[in-house]
Amino acid sequence: MVSLPKSCFFLAADSNYFPYACLAALRITDVSIPIDGFILQMGVGRDDLEIARKLLGDRISLIDVSTYLSDFAAKNGRLGLSAYIRLFADELPEFASYDRIVYVDCDILFNRSIMDLADTGLKAPLLAAHDIPSYFDMTYRRRLPLRPGAPKFNSGVLVFNMPLVRSGGFLASSRRFAVDHPELCQAFDQDALNVAFEGQWQTMHPAWNVMTNFSGQIPFHQAYARHFSWGKPWSDKPLGVEAEALAIYRGLAKGTPWSPRFDRHASHVGNFIKRFGRTFDPLIGFLTKDEKLKRRSRFDAIKTNDLFASHADQELLAVQYPEKAAGYT
Repeated sequence: MVSLPKSCFFLAADSNYFPYACLAALRITDVSIPIDGFILQMGVGRDDLEIARKLLGDRISLIDVSTYLSDFAAKNGRLGLSAYIRLFADELPEFASYDRIVYVDCDILFNRSIMDLADTGLKAPLLAAHDIPSYFDMTYRRRLPLRPGAPKFNSGVLVFNMPLVRSGGFLASSRRFAVDHPELCQAFDQDALNVAFEGQWQTMHPAWNVMTNFSGQIPFHQAYARHFSWGKPWSDKPLGVEAEALAIYRGLAKGTPWSPRFDRHASHVGNFIKRFGRTFDPLIGFLTKDEKLKRRSRFDAIKTNDLFASHADQELLAVQYPEKAAGYT
């Protein structure tokens, strides 16, 4: 019998995102079979740490990683240095015994056991989902030192194959790139990771990272993990957030001081306006010769999902020129 890899998951946050990391971690434990989980935090106050311990109990370990980033001179934008915490997964002694490590952003809600993701057949150092919106506007290929037609992954959900990550020094390479080329890292850690893992990442089933896309996306109930990459569930106007998701967040936060942040309704009017605006992409793209709008107008969520799901089932490395394979060009 082939033994399964030893796996864990983690989220990372500063004081601003820590409450949402806790709720995301709680949701993972609610829908998953038992698995070790961690929240790597920096600068979180005593009150929020106490709330987290009461909420999560012994299901999630909280680790202060401030010292790892104290001298890390990467581009520090709206997300702060905490965005780079995941780049240190190979240096944390708490992770030394794990073969597979799943990283999850704080704005992601799981609907399926994360162990199913951790146990995915993985031959490459990294498992990641295509960052589909980037294929409408491929300027990242001119900005980053990538080969022609290089695909791009979204770093919201990642599975690190740690024996290969450690032996290949991929995370160390991402840290060096982030520090040496801050002017190129417009997407912060995501850009550094894409450079370091170029040609070394395997296609993740897109249902594990369903990003907000007003041109079309699969329904919430079909998402294994829903990534709120536009409006956030805790925003005053949670643009793109489904009513079902908000209801889950209210249940997760119930009885905590964080609960009032979710006392709002889904932005149905805002969602309609955004989607209606996308119907003009073909006309505006034609009149203005905007290639991004032309590609976006050809987007088919079901077709794209099926294509990359097929690649995932075959355990394929991410293909070059994925926008051509998906029919955007």
